[in-house]
Amino acid sequence: MNDTSRRSGKLPTIRDVADLASVAPATVSNVLTGRRPVAEERRKRVLAAVAQLGYRPNHLAASLRRQETRTIGIVIPDLTNPFFAALVHRIEELAAESDYQILLMSSNEDVDQEAHRVQVLLARQTDGLIIAPARDDVSAFASSAADLPPTVFVDRGFGLAGFDTVAADNYDAAKRGCQHLLSLGHREVALVVSDTGLVNISDRIAGYHDALSEAGLADGARVIVGGFTVDGCRGAIEQELRRADRPTAIFSAAYIATLGAIKAIRALDLEFPDNISLLSFDDTDWMMALRPYVSAVAQPVDEMAAESWRLLKQRLTGAVGDVARVRLPCSLQVRESTRPPSAAKPKRRFGST
Repeated sequence: MNDTSRRSGKLPTIRDVADLASVAPATVSNVLTGRRPVAEERRKRVLAAVAQLGYRPNHLAASLRRQETRTIGIVIPDLTNPFFAALVHRIEELAAESDYQILLMSSNEDVDQEAHRVQVLLARQTDGLIIAPARDDVSAFASSAADLPPTVFVDRGFGLAGFDTVAADNYDAAKRGCQHLLSLGHREVALVVSDTGLVNISDRIAGYHDALSEAGLADGARVIVGGFTVDGCRGAIEQELRRADRPTAIFSAAYIATLGAIKAIRALDLEFPDNISLLSFDDTDWMMALRPYVSAVAQPVDEMAAESWRLLKQRLTGAVGDVARVRLPCSLQVRESTRPPSAAKPKRRFGST
């Protein structure tokens, strides 16, 4: 790059670096990308020229020439949910190892926002998508897999035609969680869910029902629908706890339901596990930050991220084959918030019914 170019304020090009280092542009490219070995003396000259000129490679232009952007779009329902945050964090790590960057967006549990977010990512020419859909019906942004670049659905949308999907084994996890509460002697177990229309939630409900049925308690099933907000879950749970025959255990089948349950229990001057046991679906660090520690069904977040990335990377490299359906087992973390029910319920200190 000559003095005139410097004074003009033009950005240095790869040819400017090559001229200053007295090498071919291809040599500069090989040094910066590592695609081919370069003699040490030439490599040092190139790096010195890069530093002197302040050269920055235009990765986007290079990617477009190769008809790829090395970017992956990720759409999740809720950025504040620790499960989704951990999932994205691990996918980002795996993508970076393969020299991919991520573009992250949230649908805020809204199908219209989700469709807009997906269109934005498509306009950015992302090479692939990983989506935890707001609902299992994704027709708002795709009538078929052919409408999208390689795409993997994770957590929700399990089994959607034409798409690779990854999820926890929600049925088995919920069944085992309910069986844990039953083994402690609970016979009045309430399950709190966000939306019965989601496949992962309906699987959890089915596991809960089957655990009760096998214990001869099918008639005692209580499924509380709280919606997608903490306050909605809290209100629904408070109503249940104000009943004369309130449950002795709550199984919160979503992260927001756990927060809602804790707020409801505290609002009514109850304690867990003294007055009521609490089992969470999803495990986060804060559940062992304050006593009593919260028992939880832990989803295999790292494994879900790894499988999602593995499947997407296969499709990105042109692999063809059957659509994958991956279910991963959860683990039960028994802590202090679940124990046998008290022999007698304490005197109620709140409004009657």
